[in-house]
Amino acid sequence: MGNVKRWPVLAGVGVVVAAAGWWIVDEMPTVDDAVAREALPPIDENLRALAGSGAAGSRWVCTRKVIETRPEREQVKIGLVASCDEVERDGDGLVTRAGFRRQPMVYRVERVPGGFRVLDRKFAEDGAGYSRSVKEMFSWVGARRVLGGASPDDPKSVSAAAFGLPESTPVRTGR
Repeated sequence: MGNVKRWPVLAGVGVVVAAAGWWIVDEMPTVDDAVAREALPPIDENLRALAGSGAAGSRWVCTRKVIETRPEREQVKIGLVASCDEVERDGDGLVTRAGFRRQPMVYRVERVPGGFRVLDRKFAEDGAGYSRSVKEMFSWVGARRVLGGASPDDPKSVSAAAFGLPESTPVRTGR
């Protein structure tokens, strides 16, 4: 008789586990590579403009890791983590002057003839509001990836290419 009473409990647990699994899979962030590839050029341009104009001859070099792409009607939200350096030539090498690391942001873009256009962007707050703002900006799993340390490559790794220099060009920190 005891086994008969366990079946409803086991069935209930099974339903809860299946529902939780479905919810987690439904919340899994995905990256639509085609959308990301098309939307990243205007996002990169926006990132460099956001960083500001530095000293004459300097360039802002940014790397980013796309965490998720989320379509919303005719627009797409692209959640990413970016790192940028202001870089300038220094003798036979390069030197970094200013920059930022691991800045979570969500860009809202829309498709226009020839690609995408940036509508707006949102940054994670600094300090005590950081974790809360990341959780508000990203999907549940996307936020976990960001808070867990998802990070783009170091901008130094692409600085030489941004100046048309060989990959072996030395890049030193001059901040």
